[in-house]
Amino acid sequence: MNERTLDARVIVKWAIVLVALGLIAFAYFQLSQPQVEKGNPLSVIPTNSALVCTIDGFDGATDELSLFSTLVSTSGPRTAMNGWSKTLHELDSLRTQNRKWYDLLQTCGLSFQTADALNPSNWSLAIALPANESAADYMKEWNPDLPKREFKGASLFVGPGASWCELRHCLVVSPSAAVLEDVVIQVDKNNVLSSNEAFNAAYTLRSKDVPLHISSRISENGWLTLNPVFTSSGTLLNGFIPYTDQVSQPLSLSAIAGEMSVQNILPSTTTFLDVLHSPEFDSTWTALTEYYIGSQAETFWTQAWQDLGDTCQCDLNEILLSWRTGEQGIAVVELSDSLSEALSFYGVSDSSNVIELLKPILTNQATPADGIYSVALPQAFMRNAMPSLPVENNFVMQTGGFLFSASSTQALRAIRSAAKKLSEKSDFNSMLIQSSKTSGHFVYQSKSEVAILPASLTALIEGSGIRSFTTEWSQPQQTLISISLPLRIKEVAPIQAPEIPEPAALPEQSAATSITSERSWSVINHNTQEKETLRHNNNKTLELIGTDGKSLWSIEIEGPVLGDVVQIDALKNNKLQIAFATESALYILDRNGNPLPGFPYHTKPPITSPLLVADYDNTKKYRLIFAAGDGILFNMGVDGNPTSGWKFSNADNEKIIAVKTQKIGSDDVIITVSDQGNVQLLKRTGETKTKCTSKLDGFDGKTLDIISGNDFSTTSIVYSCGSTAKTVQLSVE
Repeated sequence: MNERTLDARVIVKWAIVLVALGLIAFAYFQLSQPQVEKGNPLSVIPTNSALVCTIDGFDGATDELSLFSTLVSTSGPRTAMNGWSKTLHELDSLRTQNRKWYDLLQTCGLSFQTADALNPSNWSLAIALPANESAADYMKEWNPDLPKREFKGASLFVGPGASWCELRHCLVVSPSAAVLEDVVIQVDKNNVLSSNEAFNAAYTLRSKDVPLHISSRISENGWLTLNPVFTSSGTLLNGFIPYTDQVSQPLSLSAIAGEMSVQNILPSTTTFLDVLHSPEFDSTWTALTEYYIGSQAETFWTQAWQDLGDTCQCDLNEILLSWRTGEQGIAVVELSDSLSEALSFYGVSDSSNVIELLKPILTNQATPADGIYSVALPQAFMRNAMPSLPVENNFVMQTGGFLFSASSTQALRAIRSAAKKLSEKSDFNSMLIQSSKTSGHFVYQSKSEVAILPASLTALIEGSGIRSFTTEWSQPQQTLISISLPLRIKEVAPIQAPEIPEPAALPEQSAATSITSERSWSVINHNTQEKETLRHNNNKTLELIGTDGKSLWSIEIEGPVLGDVVQIDALKNNKLQIAFATESALYILDRNGNPLPGFPYHTKPPITSPLLVADYDNTKKYRLIFAAGDGILFNMGVDGNPTSGWKFSNADNEKIIAVKTQKIGSDDVIITVSDQGNVQLLKRTGETKTKCTSKLDGFDGKTLDIISGNDFSTTSIVYSCGSTAKTVQLSVE
């Protein structure tokens, strides 16, 4: 019995030894195998980039990709992020339909970048490739048969919609050949982010737990890298700014947290709030002193204090500091539909009568009935003002434990007479709940009146509507930034690679079907910045659907909408109206479905083209351009009257079915296409710019995109022809 037991133990022992040896051998074999070398997308992203979004492979990135898609798709049509959105959907479509692309995108890294967030063509995409694979193997299944040309040792494949090349084991794609050429030049000079110390200082701090990273340039040598964190209330973008010796950016200002209470005093019409709050005044004073240290402002204000003290024969240090508490900031209050005003506020200790203390710097006026006083030396309040927004401190008022200052009395009276406070707004509270309890710097924004974030980052998150962010010291030499967005990510079933790699063919749809079937558009509610749905059905009913799915209003319109609807600020008061054309009339409707004066504008001959809204100089001086009858082209203002100086004439009398405007070279050019496919090139005045001999054979009146070049000869038109798309180069006499 004992011998058998002993034999069993020996067998088990040797079995364990053999398994251990096997595991060691397997590990050695795995480690000794050469690793697949892949490209680094950051090695082909130029250092002049303003915004970079990297994705570490699509595998397991469902929520992050959904967030990224939501952010970029809600950006305006004039931004580069709009092009990112289309390309991201194309890549995702390739992944779901093509095994080769599926395997690549599940494991590779890719990066979108732009040097100018408002230029739709000024961006590129870089995708990491295994060293033993060619970009051509992938592009033949995405954008094949493009003409090839050599540029500084690189092979460029240039097409009307996109161009691409292969650099450093990366596939680089851009809608602009000029951008692609610049990438080649910068890579040749090694002016790329992978070798940029300032970028790497922020990028190495990114979270390793999420695949999406958003990097924004905040200064010449400063970067902020953000990572998404999903909460029950929405989305947080968390990231770090490494400390630099430069004067800090406004968003890197930080203080020790304290109890914030100014929201209980400010009116509910407050659209912007930038506040430092801490248990005592010394914390905010120290934060602002460190912010300005070494700058011209530090020297200037030290001297200004001395000058002001000499002027009023008083100790300004004692007057302006002894009554202060640890809460101060700047707010913007909406006074009416078209008027807003900025104001400053300073916390007051319970026992202080600040107006009495400030008498040496106030004007000699009788005590006003409304408690608002005029300031004789307004610069006294600028010694440690918040850096986000300048405020003219002409008038002051003490109320609710705060001293408020503003350039006029209107904003101060709005605070005193407010029926509802900011603390009662649900969107503000949702942002405050998500904010860090250890941060002494809190910023809330419900309108884009103040660009406190970097312009490229603002363009990326503008579709979120309201937002807030906090800053705090996290680790030595680092500032933690948390940006709260009211976005919720829906659960999506995981993507599965198809068994058959060929993409499914899309069903053909006739022009008549696309016009007469029910259509819908996403429109912005300018009050909440949320997206609502404008819907038009076969019964001629145009209906606006709120975010809760309920109908806000419905009206009857004459005929189907031609093309798309456009939102404009016709009254220049930050309120958006809806403009569109039907065969019978031109419409401009306000948010409640009411037409603006002069509309609908009816034409005797039927309208034949979708509405073109031109704002040449970005001044909201809109031109409403559309065609009617046989060759008539209208140009009207938002007042319903014809634009003066319009000199269009059409000798051919061909019906115009499409109108576009495009900057070619340095000129704004109006481009029309007739039902015969003939193209006209016009000046702003409607006169012929130059005679065009190009013809769009088979143009169906749906899609018309202009790919602008440096001149007419390098400009091309992409247009729809049934179920396919064609491209023609502009040809002029």
